[in-house]
Amino acid sequence: MAGPNGDGSGKQGLEVGDVTLQTFQSRMQKLVDDLKGSPAEHKKIGEQKVTADSYGTGFAAATELHGAYEKVRTRLEELTRIFGETIEAMGIRAQIADKGYAGVDEEERQRFAEIQKRTKEDYEERHGGGQQPATGPAGPAGPNQPAPKPTTNTGDSGGFS
Repeated sequence: MAGPNGDGSGKQGLEVGDVTLQTFQSRMQKLVDDLKGSPAEHKKIGEQKVTADSYGTGFAAATELHGAYEKVRTRLEELTRIFGETIEAMGIRAQIADKGYAGVDEEERQRFAEIQKRTKEDYEERHGGGQQPATGPAGPAGPNQPAPKPTTNTGDSGGFS
């Protein structure tokens, strides 16, 4: 696929402003490193468990509360893993945009492919067989619902606004 100037590199004509792709990649790597080993790492969240009898025994509300806790803890663990992998993938993608696909280490390319595969699997599991969300007049919100407002990047937000 050709880049903006038809050469396939993706580098020329890419407006990045004050933040270079290397700076962005360094920031993403720092976030990944900070997350690893912290109490917010998905593995550590998985280790933080409360036993069912901690809520009491002999009444249904304690059992229901423990079930809800486990559901939330499990989902938080999943979301933390996805978040960490997304940050890591953004850093690798910045390297690819800067150096080209061939300019990135094989290990990084394999890691990027692993993250993409797992992301696709997570999406398909949650949204049924890989079907994309509805688009068109009804959109994901349904008929007669206003379309979401487009967002704009107004600074060094990494594309998030």
